[in-house]
Amino acid sequence: MTGRPYVEELVARLRLDGGEVEVRYGGRQAADISFADSRVPHRVVLRTAEPQLAAAVELLGAGCRDDLWPDSSVTGAGFNLLLVHVDEVVGSRDTTDPLLITADGLQWPR
Repeated sequence: MTGRPYVEELVARLRLDGGEVEVRYGGRQAADISFADSRVPHRVVLRTAEPQLAAAVELLGAGCRDDLWPDSSVTGAGFNLLLVHVDEVVGSRDTTDPLLITADGLQWPR
């Protein structure tokens, strides 16, 4: 346990498909989470910090739970939508640089 429950939950959810997920923790509750995806030739890196990830998950969940996952908690719905966004970005955008998750959610590369 690292005292970063939102980062730990994101890592656990990324591991559900059986893929290898690595985490590098830094100061100020930062984390770089990397994983392989068969659609790209490199590891995808998600860069965030616990407070920003928590804010993003709660914001996303509050906005989508009732319509998309009414049987889930706000937090659960937020993680679900965040992972949908990650999947869409990996499948459609340049992911050679780290993808940032801020308090507003996943920042899509141009």
